[in-house]
Amino acid sequence: MEKPSFKEVTKVAKMLDKDGVKSILMPPDDREINTHLIVENQDLPQVRKTLKKSGIPAIEKEVIIIKLINQPGTMAAAAKSISDKGINLLYAFSVTMTPEMSYVLLGTADNKAALKALADSF
Repeated sequence: MEKPSFKEVTKVAKMLDKDGVKSILMPPDDREINTHLIVENQDLPQVRKTLKKSGIPAIEKEVIIIKLINQPGTMAAAAKSISDKGINLLYAFSVTMTPEMSYVLLGTADNKAALKALADSF
């Protein structure tokens, strides 16, 4: 979906939930910014099938999503662990889910290598 509204993405998330696909909306509420619908890799075949059947066009991007302690510097530390391995960070944003925890969505030039760098650091 090209620049979907929060309402549009929420509708798709509810439709996917009926097909057994759990997703995460980022951000989790309407902040009038681009909303991302995050699904697990193993759910992609079902997501593709549901969207095709419903006639909903979608853009697929592979990203990394990690949970971090919600405190200053944790996102910077994650980005540094990636950059220290020479991996280009294409985009990143964080959404606070609770006072203690946040989700960080990352897009990199090499997500597999970035995941390894994060696993080695955290």
